[in-house]
Amino acid sequence: MFSLLGVGALACGVYAVSLSPIDTFYPTGLNYTSYITNSTLGTHGGIYNAPANQKTEGSPYGVYNYCSMPHPRVQEYELPSVKEAKIVYLEYFQRHQRRTMYNLAPGGENQPFDCSTIDAYFYSASAQAGDDPVPMHADVYTDPNNPFMEALPYVNTSCMFPQLTLGGLLDGFQHGKDLWTVYGDKLGIIPKEPSNKVWLRSSSSPLTQQSAGGVLRGIWPEWKGSLPIRQQSSGVDTINKGYPCNARNNILDAIEATDDWNEHLNVTADLRATLGSMLGATSDAWQKNFDHFSDNFQARLCNGYALPCSFTNHSNCVTVEQAEEVFRAGDWEWQFHWRRSPQAIQYIQTVGGLFIGEIVGRLQAVLDGKQAYVYAHTFFHDNDIGPILGAFGIDNMRWPGMGSNIAIEVWETTAEQPHEAPTTTYYARVLYSGHPIKTIHGTLNWIELSELINILQVYVPEDIITLCRTI
Repeated sequence: MFSLLGVGALACGVYAVSLSPIDTFYPTGLNYTSYITNSTLGTHGGIYNAPANQKTEGSPYGVYNYCSMPHPRVQEYELPSVKEAKIVYLEYFQRHQRRTMYNLAPGGENQPFDCSTIDAYFYSASAQAGDDPVPMHADVYTDPNNPFMEALPYVNTSCMFPQLTLGGLLDGFQHGKDLWTVYGDKLGIIPKEPSNKVWLRSSSSPLTQQSAGGVLRGIWPEWKGSLPIRQQSSGVDTINKGYPCNARNNILDAIEATDDWNEHLNVTADLRATLGSMLGATSDAWQKNFDHFSDNFQARLCNGYALPCSFTNHSNCVTVEQAEEVFRAGDWEWQFHWRRSPQAIQYIQTVGGLFIGEIVGRLQAVLDGKQAYVYAHTFFHDNDIGPILGAFGIDNMRWPGMGSNIAIEVWETTAEQPHEAPTTTYYARVLYSGHPIKTIHGTLNWIELSELINILQVYVPEDIITLCRTI
C-alpha cells in the first residue's frame, strides 16, 4: 500500500511497485464504493504531505501530489512525434497553490497556525493620484475581548482562513520557473516579457491573485512593473460559481439523492460519526459529504502540521488510516459529480459551461487565424478544474490538488501540395498536471483542433439564463 508519508514510505507488495507516476492519477475501481473502504489502497500512490515554509519536492516527480501537483517540466517534457509541427498557442489553467483551510474543526483546533512568514498585501494605486500609496499587508490578531470568539471554533493563529502560505508561494515561484523553461526557453511560445500577446485572468479571490504573483514572477523574474490580471465582476463571473444559477443547486441536490451517493454515505457512516464526535463536526455541512474533512486534513498535512486531535482530549486524534479513507472518499465524490452521475453533463454546463465557452472561443479564433494572443493563463479553483476535466471525459478524476493544471497546446502543421497552396492543419495536445490526459476519447496527445473543439462544445449551454431558471 501507499501511505500519507509519501510514495514508497510504507510501500510493499506488487501493487505498490507496479504504479507508474501517471497510474497514480487514474485509480481502477474509483466508480465503486469498495474503493473508499479498501484500506489496502492507502492513497493509491498519492502524496498528501509537504514541509512548512518550503517548496514541495515530489518524489518521484510526476506522481499525484495533492499538496503541489506536477506540471510541465523540461526534464520530463516530450515533443510531439510530428517533427515539422510548430506550437502557435498555449492555453493554461491552474488551481491556486497551497493554502490554509477553509473549514476549521467546529470543536476547536488543537494546534496553532502560523502565517507570520508571509505578508498578504492589498492596496490601490493610480497614476492620477500623484504619490504612490503605502504598501499594506494584513497582520492577523485575535482580540480576547471580542464576544463572538466564544461562538467560533477556537484557533490560535496569525493566519486567515483561507490564505496562501509561504510554501504555496514558493511552489508558485517554482511552477513559473518550470513553465518558462518549457514554454519560454524550449518552445518560445511564452514571450520574454509580458506583452499584448498575453492574456492573464484570475478569480476575485486573493488566493488566486497571490498565486498568480508567485507563478508570474517565476516566469518573468526580471520584470519590474506591475501586471494587469483580468477579473469579472462578482455576480456575473464565469469562474468560481460566480453567477446565480438555481438549477446548479437543484442538479447537485439530484446528484446527492441518488442510490449510489447514499451507498457511499452508508459505507462511511461509522467513519463520519467517529470524526464528527472527535472534532465537533456533526452538522450537515460536515456530514453530507467529505469536502470539509478533506479540506481540513489536506491543509494541515500540506503545510507541515499533524492531523487534528479532539480539542478536549489531545490523545484522541485522527489516524493516518482514517485520513486516507477520507481522501479516497473525496476522490470518489469528485468522480461521481463530474464524470459518473447521470446529471454530470448538466452539472458541468451550469458550473463551468460559460468558461468552457470562453475556451472554445479562444481555440476557434486560433483555428480561424484571428487569435491575437499566443499565451493565456487563468488562475482559479478546484471547482473550475473539475468541470473542464469532466468535459474532456477524463477516465478517472481524483480531487484536483493544489496547483493542478491543464495545458492545451495548439500546434500548426503545413503540408506542401503540388501546384497548390500549402495546407495548414492545427492539432492540439492536452496535458493534465504534465501528463497527456487519458479520456474516453483516447489519450489527447495529438488531436485535430477542430475535433477538440467539438468535444468541448457539448458542454457549452446554448442559453445559460434559461437553463439556470428551468431545472
